[in-house]
Amino acid sequence: MTTVRRESSSIVGLALALLLTSCAESESGTPTTLLPDLESASTSPTEASGDIPIEEPLDVAHLLDQPCTALNDEDLADLSLAEGKLSERTISQAAESCMWRRSDDSGSHADIIVMTENSDGLEDIRERNQDSEVLEEVQIGGYPALHASPTDRRDVGRCELWIGVNDSEVAYFYVALHDLPDASDPCGFADKVGEAVIANLSF
Repeated sequence: MTTVRRESSSIVGLALALLLTSCAESESGTPTTLLPDLESASTSPTEASGDIPIEEPLDVAHLLDQPCTALNDEDLADLSLAEGKLSERTISQAAESCMWRRSDDSGSHADIIVMTENSDGLEDIRERNQDSEVLEEVQIGGYPALHASPTDRRDVGRCELWIGVNDSEVAYFYVALHDLPDASDPCGFADKVGEAVIANLSF
């Protein structure tokens, strides 16, 4: 497992998550995700579900080193995912990442890592994606969340989901689907994974 020294600034936190996206894909021809230009980011007020307060913060401390416990056996069966394994490539000293491959051998997978480097949690992610091609406010299990990515790759089965689990930590999900019915709506599948994780954390 490869690690690098974690810096404390929130911009480093976003860079870690975005770099995780490129680490998650090994096939050739996959573009590297770039960090948005903070100088040009909009400072306009957040709309819609971006103003939803996190009234019941979730404790995700155990997911920092045991991220694969975020889904149980029933979840894996419902989502057609195989048993999760820690990613061999993690670039955060604060948290491990987990990859669940699809049980159909399609090469598809869903990944999770809890991001702790952003002091303002989801708000930091939102601000740094104001100029991104994908920025959608959603709710996952009653918690504020974003589909956010500098490059829109939903048409090739890719989606990035960020869920604000408390005021300073964000659960980041990356989904890559290949030649499956779900591939036409990767964010819908990412939402299902996120909902299952939130349900387990809320239990």
